[in-house]
Amino acid sequence: MPETMMHILTSYKLLAVGYALALLIAGFFIGKRLSLWLETHILAAHFSRHHSVLMSRAIFYVIVFIFFIASLQQLGFNLSVLLGAAGVFTVALSFASQTAASNLISGIFLLFERPFQLGDTIEVSGITGLVESIDLLSTKLKTFDNTLVRLPNEALIKSNITNLSYFATRRLDLIIGVAYGTDFNTARSVLLSMTHEFNEILKEPAPDVIIQNFAESAIELKFMMWLKTSDLARVKNNLQALIKSRFEAQGIDMPFKQITLHQAACSDASKKETSH
Repeated sequence: MPETMMHILTSYKLLAVGYALALLIAGFFIGKRLSLWLETHILAAHFSRHHSVLMSRAIFYVIVFIFFIASLQQLGFNLSVLLGAAGVFTVALSFASQTAASNLISGIFLLFERPFQLGDTIEVSGITGLVESIDLLSTKLKTFDNTLVRLPNEALIKSNITNLSYFATRRLDLIIGVAYGTDFNTARSVLLSMTHEFNEILKEPAPDVIIQNFAESAIELKFMMWLKTSDLARVKNNLQALIKSRFEAQGIDMPFKQITLHQAACSDASKKETSH
């Protein structure tokens, strides 16, 4: 009889463990499917991609947590005792995870402020990259040399963020040095004529060239034009190559930095002192 009871109890426990595991697995797959469906069919239609992803993840974690609680009940745990222990654990954990809590709060601020979203190109703390993911604790960037950079949300809140993709159009400024003997109107005319060879450069606002600075070895010209943000990098590279070849063809000198030394003539007295 005792052996039969032990066998029944063991079978019951194994069955309970099996049910608990089944609930966890079901919760994971249901949460994954439901959150993905909500993100694709409902959230994406009413919110930005940034918000849709975050809300989808929150829904997934809530569903998994509910199934986790159900699996604990299936195993016979007293949830009131667990919740009391969880409260004590939470207080202790809060002191040990102040950085994580700060990142979490910063992530919520970023969620509502929305200085950038997925797919934007941003610059922060000297790092420029494409926003790959925005999580509650950190934001991940993919740099142009294909490396992943993880930035804590607290650091983002405290830093100056430049969103290079926020506006559809941007102004491209090129600083070009020409020799002091160069006629400004000639150089300006040559530069402006190049803009007609690029359909990406907008007609309005019109391109312009001004004198930016009188440097040590050259007159610095500021060549300004507007174009779509997505075209900026490609046009900049092609235009700079064209400027070099066109200036060489027109005989416009682009000098490198030079230092001229003038040797003063020695006086007769100095020469005599030197001879002694």
